[in-house]
Amino acid sequence: MKTRPASFIESRRRQPTRGSVLITSLIFALIIAITLVSYLKLATQSLKLSHRTFFADAADNLAEVGLEEAVWSFNQLGASTSSTAIAAAWSGWTLGNTIADAYVSSAGSGYTSAPTVTISGGGGSGALATATITTYYQVVGGVLTAFTGVTNINITNPGTGYTSAPTITLSGGGGTLAAATARLAATRTFTFSNLDQKATGVVKVWVAGYDGTAVVPIVVAKATITPQEGPPIQKFVKVILSKNGVLPKGVVAKNGINWNGRPFADSFVSSGTPGVPPLADYDITAARANTTLASLNGPQIDLSNGTVSGNVMTGPGVTVTGHGTITGAQIGNFTYNFAMPTYPSTAGYSLGSTLPAVLPRPEVRSGATTLVTAAEPASGRPAVYSGGTLVSAADAPAADGYYYYYVNGATIGDLTITAGKKVVIVGTGNTNMVSGLKIPSDNSPAEVGSLKIYMDGGISLAGNDKINRIASPNASWAGALEVYTTTTSALTFSGNAAFVGCIFAPNASLVGNGGGHEEQDLIGSFVVGSITSNGHMTFHYDEGLGSTPNPKPWGLALWTELYDAADRALYAPKLAF
Repeated sequence: MKTRPASFIESRRRQPTRGSVLITSLIFALIIAITLVSYLKLATQSLKLSHRTFFADAADNLAEVGLEEAVWSFNQLGASTSSTAIAAAWSGWTLGNTIADAYVSSAGSGYTSAPTVTISGGGGSGALATATITTYYQVVGGVLTAFTGVTNINITNPGTGYTSAPTITLSGGGGTLAAATARLAATRTFTFSNLDQKATGVVKVWVAGYDGTAVVPIVVAKATITPQEGPPIQKFVKVILSKNGVLPKGVVAKNGINWNGRPFADSFVSSGTPGVPPLADYDITAARANTTLASLNGPQIDLSNGTVSGNVMTGPGVTVTGHGTITGAQIGNFTYNFAMPTYPSTAGYSLGSTLPAVLPRPEVRSGATTLVTAAEPASGRPAVYSGGTLVSAADAPAADGYYYYYVNGATIGDLTITAGKKVVIVGTGNTNMVSGLKIPSDNSPAEVGSLKIYMDGGISLAGNDKINRIASPNASWAGALEVYTTTTSALTFSGNAAFVGCIFAPNASLVGNGGGHEEQDLIGSFVVGSITSNGHMTFHYDEGLGSTPNPKPWGLALWTELYDAADRALYAPKLAF
């Protein structure tokens, strides 16, 4: 038998081991290769994602550029509505050509079906629209009365070639007095050809209400960035502007609104030039759908069966409940600064706890006097005498033209502010308000007075009580009365109580009780802690409060990015220029 050497046997034993090592090495090499490829793919994908994120942020910035250009133009326009000012403010923009939207200036009444909308004139053609009708309720002559009017005009085709606002005619439907006004669009395109990583960008901006006549213009900007690789990135951003005025455009609550019954909120225009006579009372036949009802915090705005003839704005987490009607838009992301203003400390006149019947106080004489000017009860002017012995001199205004008075523990009631005078009352020690205050005008532009009250007490009206409610022809204006109070007590309005003015009471609840037949409950603008209505309480915002001679009267009422496809689709056709 032939014997193999030991070295040969050992070599045969090592061969399987060498093969196993080779296979293991190949497996490890394969794993490393897969890992490296995966890592490279992940790194590449992360880079692409980083680029997309970078360009998405850049698109936001470009959209903001478009919005800022529009806001800049509004502030250049200021309070003017002249064609010269419009052309200068919107230089570089395309004005007109298409219809942006339509504003319902009067809802009318008696409609059983939607009227036909006809758009004519303006130099263009092709515009089409449909009308929407809504039934709401108001107390007229002590009777809860149903009104069915036009509350919205939906532009289905903006048309083309319009050089001026066309006429909108509403016909049929069984009703009368409904009216609407068309607004033309302003458009502009901005291009950016030298962005990072050789991307290009385009921003298109669309504006409704560019001529300064709109109380709530709308601006929408669409930014599109096209990178070298991958699909384009788009951002839609919408802002609503408002004219800065005495107070917000309607009714604002900090902590919720609860309407019971059929409350109602709408707007009207008291005069051609805000605050300048002749002043008109609220008239339901000339009412407009341009008010705002808003709440910053929750839990809700409960409309019950009421009607908001305008927009409803909600803060984070606030829901809108009930079966009420909103004729305008429901807008989220509402913000508002409820900080109290600084109360005046300018040296003035101390009146203790009792106010006179007329402010400012005139001079007083005793003994033999001669009548110079008879009293004018309608305007609040007292009689003027000369001669005799001077008992007290007339009060003098401060350098800013206001007459300052300080009271403690006072009740502001039967008081008349002389037409044309500007008065400030600062009250401490639970100074409060009851019925009787009047701020009349005598229908002369130079004779419009005003009263600002800074106090710490509440307001209580019942029955037929009225504050600053003056019948025509010397009608009152809501902008003539501003009431600021730190009270945490309720502001109560019951029965036929009426108030014409502006209230800023962010710590107080506004409560409306009972029925009554007053059609003009609360006229003006109101900021309160919360609102509870137990009846038919109505709010009428005077649109004149939204105007001011300030050269830069425009501010942002809403900023929001449009994420939803439905929201983007609403404005996509308007931005297709």
